[in-house]
Amino acid sequence: MASDSTLAVFITATTLFPEELDHIFFLIQADSAQTDPEDRRWLLLPSKNLPSTPPGATQPPLPALSSGKNAFAGMSLAEINVFVRRHEDAFDALTISARNWLIVDQTCLGTATCLVCEQYYDIGNDEGVEGRGLIDEFRACRVPYEKAWSMIINLDIGNMHFVEWIDEAAGVQEDGSWKWLPF
Repeated sequence: MASDSTLAVFITATTLFPEELDHIFFLIQADSAQTDPEDRRWLLLPSKNLPSTPPGATQPPLPALSSGKNAFAGMSLAEINVFVRRHEDAFDALTISARNWLIVDQTCLGTATCLVCEQYYDIGNDEGVEGRGLIDEFRACRVPYEKAWSMIINLDIGNMHFVEWIDEAAGVQEDGSWKWLPF
């Protein structure tokens, strides 16, 4: 992820205590401990109303997300993707990545995992057909909190591909995500 890009974090869990959210952010940031703090730009988005200027990174302690204060509570992966796609230009203007984002759903709370999502990018083909850029399709991988940053940064710089992080033999899971495969 470019140092000027911010990674959106969506909370779709419907039951989440403030201490849990602080702990999750702590574990996610622990993976990025070797990264310059200026490059660790996680942004908690609790509202569908995006800021008017590029936001700073969200730092713990985090605000309580009681019902009514989190517009994404209960949303599906596909619904989050639709939101990101609809606001792609605004994300770009705010230096928020529309290519990768992170979701904390209800399952995450019991498994110490989060969902790293990657937007498909159509680069075209070998016959000279020009690609369409980012398209509506995406994929998600359920990954331990402590591995999220590594996956995101490697996907962003093209050092590794999504398939290198997943258990292809297990296939897509019931919730629509892939299983993480440790190295």
